[in-house]
Amino acid sequence: MGTLVRVVRAVQLVAAVATAAFVILLFTNEPQKPAAVPKAGPDTGQAIFVTRCASCHGADGGGGFGPTLAGVVVSRYPNPADQEAVVANGRGSMPSFAGSLTPAQITAVVAYTRTNLG
Repeated sequence: MGTLVRVVRAVQLVAAVATAAFVILLFTNEPQKPAAVPKAGPDTGQAIFVTRCASCHGADGGGGFGPTLAGVVVSRYPNPADQEAVVANGRGSMPSFAGSLTPAQITAVVAYTRTNLG
């Protein structure tokens, strides 16, 4: 019976340490705030892409965590409104940007990906 008590206490100790580590990590690893959305202007689409999209799709649109956009986005989405819907609503692991970008900003970043990334 003494061995069983030691095993139970060891399991309780491991559970307590794991719980403490989880709580500490939960409060020390706060998510980063997204970069500020650039003001309207001729480079708005590029600026939004750099601050909001490049971390997943690559600085040149060549892909990374997110799929490649360069050279394929126009054929994948012949109608720009379809691509805008994906940016606005999200899809799969891609988050929705409707809450953080205006419709005009979404249009600007989509236009940038279609014309400047090939």
